[in-house]
Amino acid sequence: MNRRELITGASALALTACGPSSPVVTTTTPPAADPFSGARLMADVEAYVGFGTHRTGSPGDVSTTDWFADHWRKLGYGVSHMDVTCPNADTTAANIRIGDQTFEGFAQPPLVFTPAGGLSAPLAWWNVDKPADVQRRIALIHVARDPGAVSPGAAYREAARRAAAAGAVGVVMVMSSPSGEIVAINTPVDMALDIPVLQIGEKERARLDAAISGNAPATLTIEGPGGERTGRNTIARHGTEGPWVIISTPQSGWFTCGGERGPGIAMSRALSEWALTTNFPVRWLFVATSGHEWIDHGAHLFHVHEAPKPPETALWFHLGASYAARAYQETPSGLVAQDTPNLTRALMATPDLVPIIEAAFAGHPVIDTPMPADLSKALGEYRLVLEEGYPSGAGFWGGNAHFHTPIDGADSTTPAIMEPIARAVAKVIEGRLAQV
Repeated sequence: MNRRELITGASALALTACGPSSPVVTTTTPPAADPFSGARLMADVEAYVGFGTHRTGSPGDVSTTDWFADHWRKLGYGVSHMDVTCPNADTTAANIRIGDQTFEGFAQPPLVFTPAGGLSAPLAWWNVDKPADVQRRIALIHVARDPGAVSPGAAYREAARRAAAAGAVGVVMVMSSPSGEIVAINTPVDMALDIPVLQIGEKERARLDAAISGNAPATLTIEGPGGERTGRNTIARHGTEGPWVIISTPQSGWFTCGGERGPGIAMSRALSEWALTTNFPVRWLFVATSGHEWIDHGAHLFHVHEAPKPPETALWFHLGASYAARAYQETPSGLVAQDTPNLTRALMATPDLVPIIEAAFAGHPVIDTPMPADLSKALGEYRLVLEEGYPSGAGFWGGNAHFHTPIDGADSTTPAIMEPIARAVAKVIEGRLAQV
């Protein structure tokens, strides 16, 4: 039994503009220039980052939705929206004060707010072998990571859960990461916590150690509006006959998401232009999903309520995280940007696409050899595609040195990295649709 059979009803969503039963606009505006040029792709990444933080329902997320919808309507696509309601992850205060030192941070969702004036308690480092040490205290958690690896978010989440179970009244995660910044952790939309959790970056470790050495009193403060916010999936359709080709990408995330989301955003827009220049006997569907940072909540809703069924679909290509971000070298003085692509990335594909991908992506490290489709190993929103049983599909996912941090700007990718990947994706689509 899959998600379509388990989840029914439309109470979780609201549709505006044209729904799936509405006529699909077919009048098109041809692309004015090469949509796959590096300059075009980079301009879209910069525009996306310029909208600001992309948390679901935030002003930056809403602006992204409007931007996508305007682009697709001008091309001649029929556009519809789907509401995606998630907790509001913004805060008005998120810090810990130790003596005369204040450490600003990020309140890790799901948010638990502190009492007025903050939560004052002694501090104790979390030790898995001595859980009682954190009872009635604010637990400090640090999880080491391997050089070159992204932050071990799952290990932090588990340590926080265990500290809460051991009687901690609050948690401060000192996040290990390539950049030394905080690294937000994606969260199930229905998850709940019993205690407030704050993140601070590992770059603050020396100052933190100095502050706690004198046993000064500590006050943890997390305040905010709370409640919920609503973002929207944006769905663009073109064509009246033939099987569907679905191109999906998430649009939301904790921060500005330049390297994480930017390339997928830019390539989705470019592919939607390119698609109109082809003559394949198919219908096109492009979707940009909100709610991603809440463990793919918007993608779940799309699958349940709007996605064409597997027998109706010729191909699903998912443009996930960080696959066209740039690499950074870790040095004692900090990260050094490289002109080469980030290698913490993956491309998974169904068997029919593997030889096409190997030819199109020859010379692209890691993604030149796609992983065989395997639901048990799939990550990100592509796992939903496999779970639903789409017979032909491929999807990217990955991390990068700025992944889920406040510094993931447009400079986390480059035109030279994105352009050949965009062209390779188009070649894969062409190769598959030549068989339709």
